[in-house]
Order: sequence, then C-alpha cells, then structure tokens
Amino acid sequence: MLRLRVKQAMADAVAIGRVWRYRAGAYAPSGLVVPSGERPAEQSRFDAAVAAAEGELEKLAAANEIFAAHLELAADPMLMENVAEKIAEGMTAADAVHAASGELAALFAQIDDEYLRARADDVRDVCRRILRQLVPSETDPFAAIPDGSILAADELAPSDTARIDFSRVRGVVTRRGSATSHLAILARNRNLPAVVGLGDDFDRLDDGTIVVLDGLAGELLIAPDEHTAAEYRRRMEEAEARSAAADAYASQPVTTRDGRALAVLANAGSVDEVERAIRSGADGIGLFRSEFLYMQRQDGFPDEQVQTAAYARAAELCGGRPLVIRTLDIGGDKSLPYYRFPEEENPFLGWRAIRVSLELRDMFRTQLRAILRASARGGVRVMFPMIVSLAELRDALALLEECKEELRRQEVPFDDRIPVGVMIETPAAVFMADELAAEVDFFSIGTNDLTQYVLAVDRGNRRIAAMYDTLHPAVVRAMRLTVDAAHRHGCEVGICGEFAGCAAHAELLVGLGFDELSVVMHTAAGVLVVSGEDLHIGKLSLEGGELYVDGRITSISYEDTPNRQGGFFSRLFG
Repeated sequence: MLRLRVKQAMADAVAIGRVWRYRAGAYAPSGLVVPSGERPAEQSRFDAAVAAAEGELEKLAAANEIFAAHLELAADPMLMENVAEKIAEGMTAADAVHAASGELAALFAQIDDEYLRARADDVRDVCRRILRQLVPSETDPFAAIPDGSILAADELAPSDTARIDFSRVRGVVTRRGSATSHLAILARNRNLPAVVGLGDDFDRLDDGTIVVLDGLAGELLIAPDEHTAAEYRRRMEEAEARSAAADAYASQPVTTRDGRALAVLANAGSVDEVERAIRSGADGIGLFRSEFLYMQRQDGFPDEQVQTAAYARAAELCGGRPLVIRTLDIGGDKSLPYYRFPEEENPFLGWRAIRVSLELRDMFRTQLRAILRASARGGVRVMFPMIVSLAELRDALALLEECKEELRRQEVPFDDRIPVGVMIETPAAVFMADELAAEVDFFSIGTNDLTQYVLAVDRGNRRIAAMYDTLHPAVVRAMRLTVDAAHRHGCEVGICGEFAGCAAHAELLVGLGFDELSVVMHTAAGVLVVSGEDLHIGKLSLEGGELYVDGRITSISYEDTPNRQGGFFSRLFG
C-alpha cells in the first residue's frame, strides 16, 4: 500500500474504487503547407468550425456560466486573428488552431495570479473544441467508464466534464490542475472526492488499481491492503447512508415545535445553481441574482430573448416553487465590462441598483418584460433592490404595469398577478416599512447591506471588520421592526443575506417572525480587477467569495477598462 499526502483534496468525503484512466488523444500537427490558392477554403473550414463550436457552447451556457465564458473566448478577436495569420502563411486550419492555443496558453502561464493562470486550461479547452470540429472523432471516450470508478486523467476540461456521467464516478484524480480549476469547483459543488494537481505521482496509477480518496484527511491510498480497504468501504457506506437520509429529510417541510411552517429557500446566481439548490431540497429560490446575465457579457446588455430563456429555465427547474428574481443590482462594488459608470467618491451611497434601472428605462423595460414572460411557467416573483422611498417603488410598479399592458396587446402569456416585493437594505426602508408593505406582496431583508448601512461600517474594510456585526442590537431591532410592519399588512417577509445561512442564527430569525429563510450558495466569480497603488493580495478565496487586498484601492471592477474595444485576450494582454 502506498499512502500519499496531497495538498489539494476537494470535498470532505471518502471514495474507494478501481482506477479508470482517461487518455486524451493529443493532436499531432500535420506540418503540411497549404498551397496559396487553397488557403481561403482552409479559412472557411476554420470559420465553420468556430460557428459549430459556438453552437455547442450556446446550449451549454444556458445551464453553466463556465461555458458562457468559453463562448466569448471562442470568438475572441485575438484568437481569430492569430489563427487567420497562420492560415494565410500556409498552415492547415487544425495546425493553426493548435499553434495559437499553445501561444495564448503560454501567455496565461506567465501571470502571477493563480486564478488567471488556471484560465490557460480554458483557452486550451476552447481550442480543443474547435479542433474536434476540424478533426472529428467517431467515439465518446467517456462512454466506457465502469460504475463506481475513480476517474484518473492528466487533466479534465469543462468540455470533458460536460460529457461525463458522474453517477458512474466515485472520485477523480488529475495530474494537473489547481484549487481554482473548473474541475475543483465542480467537485466541491457535487461533494465529489477529488485530488487535483497530483504531479509525477500520477504515474503510479494504473488501470484497475484499487485506490482510496480521503478528502477529509487529504490522502490518496494506492493498492490498500484488504483490512484498510474494508475499513474505508465501511466508512463510505456509512457516509452514503447519511447522505441518503439527508436527501430524504431534505424534502420534508420545516416546521417549528409549535407547528409554524417555515420555508427554506436558496440564493442563486445562475441557472446551474438553481438546479443544484432544488436538487438539494430547497423550497424554492429566495434570491435569483439576475446581474450574472449582465456581468458575464462583453458586448452590451442581454436582450429580452436571452433573459427570458434563462428565467424560464430557472422557473422550470423550480417546478412551481417560488423563484424570486431580483432586478438588476449593479453599481457599488459591481460593474459591467461594457458600460462606464460615473466615478463616485462613495459608490455604495451612489448610483446603484433601482436607481440605475429607473434611469436606464429601456434596459429596465427589457428585463421586466423578460421576467413577465417567464412568469407564465409559474412561481416567478419580481423584487426591486435598494428601495428607499414610495416614489421609487411606485415608479417601478408603474413601469411594470406598462410592460404588462404591452404583453397583453401582443397576446404574450404571463402571470397577471405576479407577486412583487422589495429588498429592505437601508434604514430608510426600515422606517418606511409600513408604507412599503401596503403596496407590495413581500419583503426580503438583505442583511449584508442592512448591517453595513445601519452600523455605518464598510464590510470590506479590514480595519473595522470587527465592528461589522449582524447580531448588533440595532440590526436585530431593525429586522424586528420590518417583520412587524410587514405582518401588519399581510405582507410576507424573508431574509436573503449571509446571515440566514448560519444554522446558529435560525432560532433567532424564527423568533423574530420571518416567514422564509434564504441561504447563500457560493460559486466562483469571474475575473476581478482591483486597481490602485502598492496593492498586495493578503487572501483570495473564490470558493468563499473573499478577497483581501492591502494598499490604496482606486477602483474595483470585473474588467480593467469598461469601454475598451476587443476581446478578452486583448483586454488582458494588451
């Protein structure tokens, strides 16, 4: 038995099974020189391959934001131009894609940041997808995975994982990879034992060898003796029994000892997260962050069709359960790559959330129409963020009614009685709760912002981080005032901040009278750009959504220059 201590074990789980090695067929460049007269046809072959790859990615992107990023990369001008130049010089389309892939991946490999370095895998994956269109394979290599296998591969790209039936897989081991790779994120989301970045020790794994993946201890056992294998089989069976019991319990209603029913919903930032939440037993989605549709794009606001498709798919997954779609909550610490926000001394007190939507009315109208169209699937609710006055609320409600009338004239089906709610995130909203509750169907308290505004504490400032306390009497009192005001008007009230995701706080929240608790589901963010002077990263956790930066910060965005032209590669590398 060989026992290896590993640094990057994903998921607090145990798996035992036989190794199944996936050996990806590497592309071998032909080295052929295409005659000048045939080069335009070779360029056309490449263009057709990109179009076919984009078609595949568009279908995958509807359920997983990883592929939305790949969709942008597939048509990136820097990649297109690089390949076109090589074809013009006489390379075959396939050879040109292979060469461009290596060059661009090498650029990423030189970046100091671990997360961005890992994006080299995304570049290679997109190029492999294009190559498969140019040099198609007749067989699916993953179709032969036996049940209960430990999947071993040099690396697994997003396009690979999209083809794998993970019901057959107990664990995954890769030679290359990092804690920020797509596979690592997938493993954590599925609680799938995985070891990524095993390095040269990967060569010790042979097809059919029994191995143990211990995500709790961070160990990989190769060819364990019978006694050790039996012990781990027992542990795995116990874990599976606990998981099955939890799954069975997850579908049970939550009821207090005095018989009061309580809905437990999830927060989600994508359709993929909605699916995982419902599968895990959530009673619905208490906060669907629509801004993910806006932030993942590079070429402008998403149109009505794109939004309708995403919201409708989320509603289908909820199966009639509540789906609370928050209208665009942008500004503050969230920017858009294609829209330049005004520079503000204090953006958290500036032009953000509903203030943006009410000013960019065409954009807002498009989103409201999409939400209404999706409401025909059932369960959809709409919620306005950062409301501080009746005037704002009534303006938003009036625009919603205008959109309803447009759809009636066009004979487009929608829920005419779609429930409407507001976020309670500011002291103003707390003090106006009676008036607001008389005009809407539900409240949702955003504890993150509410705590920040009530205590006048920037939650991102490490120097005063200890003062950020959602259990502060003032914050608790604000929540109680809101709940009481809502119930006086028959208005439901839920909570959707980080606070609700802590089991230790559940008793307090139930005691305060909340009707719903909406817990946070973390996901990996995109590329975050922090600009300033003397900056040093103290801690970066994509899983936990935490970034600590020392120095003088002048701006935070998902892109260095919002209005800059060109694709992702040119924006990153200049």
